[in-house]
Amino acid sequence: MGRKNLLLIPAFLFLLKAIAGSAPLPLGTTGKIAGVVIDANTKEPLPGVNVIVDGTTLGAATNLDGKYTILNVQPGVYKVRASFIGYQISVVEKVKVSIDLTTTVNFELSETVLEMGEEVVIVASRPIVQKDLTSSEAHVSAEQIANLPVQEFSEVLNLQAGITTDDGGGTHIRGGRASEIAYWIDGRPVSDVYDGALSLEVENESIQALQVVSGTFNAEYGNAMSGIVNIVTKEGNDQYEGQIRVWGGDYFSTESSIADPTGFLPILRLFENDTSNFDVPVFKNIEDVGLGNYNLQGSLSGPVPLLGKKMTFFATARYYKTDGWLYGQRYYTPNGVVDYINALNAGADPSALGNPLGDGAAVPMNNRDKLSGQMKLTFKLAPTIKVNLGAIGSLSEFRDYNHDYRWNPDGDVNKYDRGYDLSMVWTHTLNSSTFYTLNASRFFSEFEEYTFENPLDPNYVDQNDPILARSVNTFWFGGTNLHRFKRNTTTVQGKFDLTTQITPVHQVKFGAEFRRHRLFLDDINLQPETNPLTGQSTGRLIIPDISELNHDTYSQKPIELSAYLQDKIEYKNVIINAGLRFDYFNSKGNLLADPSDPNIYDPFTVANDNLSMDERQQVWYNAATAKSRISPRFGIAYPITDRGVIHFSYGHFLQVPSFLYLYNQPGFKVNKVTPLQGVYGNADLEPQKTVMYELGLQQQLTDLIGIDVTGFYRDVRDWISTGIPVPTAIAGISYVSYTNRDYANVRGLTIAVNSRHNGIFSFNMNYTFQVAEGTNSDPNAEFSSLQNGNEPTRQITPLDWDQRHTFNAFLNFGKTGWGVNLLGRYGSGLPYTPNIQVASRLGQNLSNTLLLNSRRRPSTFSFDIKAYKDIKLGMFKATAFFNIFNVFDRRNEVRVFGTTGKADETLDIDLPHDFGYFVRPDHFSEPREVQIGLELGF
Repeated sequence: MGRKNLLLIPAFLFLLKAIAGSAPLPLGTTGKIAGVVIDANTKEPLPGVNVIVDGTTLGAATNLDGKYTILNVQPGVYKVRASFIGYQISVVEKVKVSIDLTTTVNFELSETVLEMGEEVVIVASRPIVQKDLTSSEAHVSAEQIANLPVQEFSEVLNLQAGITTDDGGGTHIRGGRASEIAYWIDGRPVSDVYDGALSLEVENESIQALQVVSGTFNAEYGNAMSGIVNIVTKEGNDQYEGQIRVWGGDYFSTESSIADPTGFLPILRLFENDTSNFDVPVFKNIEDVGLGNYNLQGSLSGPVPLLGKKMTFFATARYYKTDGWLYGQRYYTPNGVVDYINALNAGADPSALGNPLGDGAAVPMNNRDKLSGQMKLTFKLAPTIKVNLGAIGSLSEFRDYNHDYRWNPDGDVNKYDRGYDLSMVWTHTLNSSTFYTLNASRFFSEFEEYTFENPLDPNYVDQNDPILARSVNTFWFGGTNLHRFKRNTTTVQGKFDLTTQITPVHQVKFGAEFRRHRLFLDDINLQPETNPLTGQSTGRLIIPDISELNHDTYSQKPIELSAYLQDKIEYKNVIINAGLRFDYFNSKGNLLADPSDPNIYDPFTVANDNLSMDERQQVWYNAATAKSRISPRFGIAYPITDRGVIHFSYGHFLQVPSFLYLYNQPGFKVNKVTPLQGVYGNADLEPQKTVMYELGLQQQLTDLIGIDVTGFYRDVRDWISTGIPVPTAIAGISYVSYTNRDYANVRGLTIAVNSRHNGIFSFNMNYTFQVAEGTNSDPNAEFSSLQNGNEPTRQITPLDWDQRHTFNAFLNFGKTGWGVNLLGRYGSGLPYTPNIQVASRLGQNLSNTLLLNSRRRPSTFSFDIKAYKDIKLGMFKATAFFNIFNVFDRRNEVRVFGTTGKADETLDIDLPHDFGYFVRPDHFSEPREVQIGLELGF
């Protein structure tokens, strides 16, 4: 970090102190209530009126102009009360507060004519137009989440305007890569810095409010280029509440089989002496197994016993199990065929060996078992001090479908996710216009995959055995996956945030944050042990030495530092959000001192080869340089009428690359044989950057319906890609590392139409049109192109998630005690790259150099329904409900063959292949699922 940048830090802090005086705010976890109180008869402002939020210790007194501001209000629905001597008490009910937004509540007080204690009660209407919104945001309340026919948090997220999903289920906001989203929980970032994903399982039952910022987010949010997903979890209150919910179901599909009459006979038929052809169902076995999906979830909240209202708690837990919809069949076992043939080769009598095949049982291949939970304790140490202690944790065991193991399902790896977040948040309200928070947390995320827990387990079977040799388009008929992978991320962070309403016009926020990470990785491919004397295999598998190509490991401790200043300026006819953010990052990684001699374990030059390992360690690497940047943000909202507002926003957004690109293959174990190798990490990568613009209009159409139209443009530079080959000291040998060279741009339009509930019906609909183009979708794509002898990318093409049209519609029918909720989703086809490499087909095309992603897959559509009915059982309330997902059992083609653009047809059918290999159940979306459940609450 240069001296000039170091000098910026104290200057920046001095500026903040000069503006803010003393004290800060919790990032994006609360909202604000503000308004004016006037005399109902004279219309003159009333100073000194007490305005309080019922059920809290929050409140304020009006100033000489009758104005008041209440900060630090948790998202939710409240009663707001205004009282003044000689005037009637006025109460406004159903006041909804959202994250980072101002809710306006005005009062007109009349002189007292009612008896003492009587109140004037007014029911507030949720505003159709949010006049202080300077960029695109979506706000989803706990009540709205409960009504949606969804099971997971990600499903709620993917319904918002501007969001698309790729064929692997990854979420993309406004055309960015999936790793460009920052996830926040209760005022702190919780994205796993290894890959940018949200590794914690946050259950819908835990969420009090969800904010999705897809526009130019404020300076308080950093290390993201596409958007912010901000979750505020529930707290307990002074009344005990609890519920337990049980639900389950299964898949019911009417989809027919796909015949594969030309496939070569697999080894199975050699043993069964069966030469007939038969169809392979797309979703084989889903109707032949028992109940496959079930959930058990419960929550409890209220005051901690013996402590009164000073301490409350909220706790929830969920167990979820699904067998999935993709099954394999145990036609083979990992060692059956190998043991059988080895015994035959040793002279054994075949009749004495028995059947080497499996039992033919159906085996789930995209199953998942998950246990998750959350606990939050809230201490009210004083009327102005609140402390939250929180814990969120989850662990999962699952499998991802691997088509090559469809008939040998026990041979593939199992996967394990586990993580937790421990936090402490101290909130201190200094006065009615200023409060600060201290936020400390420890985040841990771990992922593992292996076939057997013990790496030396004798049940491992070497897939490199010549008996198991296979070619393209064939299944594994034995053996086990020898890959073992483990990584974890530990992040310790501390944050100091403040908000202060300096004047009725200026609300200033300031914050600073420090984060220290520890990343550990161990990546192993088990290898056959050889006898050093004979060179023959011993029949055992071993863990390769760290100096060998099949074993990588590292432990890194990068650090991050950031600070921001944000001013929200609210005049009657214009609202401005202006901010500045400073980010600092040090990877603490190493760079090669001599890129032409990369492998410290096997040097390419004689001089380095003569050095001892200790001597090489002294000269081999240089330290990566620290990075720092300043990024401005600006947004303005201008009410054009009392029912409409336009907004414009602009900002620069920076993001440290996912750490997997900084440290990948840290040993630079380039061998002396392969011409082109990679891809190796680069600890000196620059931050990626995006410049974003947007222009939007909110307009109230009727008393119940509003529309939001927003156009946007994103210019993305310094995207992670693979660099040009680096030559080594050995002629003809080169390697590739990651670098900042890819480019993308995204432009689009979102239209959202929403309605209030009219007593029986409400709806929310959104449409997104966008064009997402860039040089490469995957940072590794350029390396793959080089391996195939292609020229470097010289033009932009549609990105893999370039979905031009998406439409989501949610319809809510119901009154107190019952409801029917409908959800429909449509998406135009994602792009794919035509495959015309077979020479016999070239005549069918004008060229064999069709552009990357130059064709479109079929569009997708799904329709879901949820219905419920409340039943009163004394002090308890029971709710019976059912869900149907993919009501019409539509077989959406999410992946396709490059030769046809279809999921169930390929021109490669004339190539050698195993029977059923081209029947790909993973090319289709989830079939129809029906669930029934019961909830009991109090």
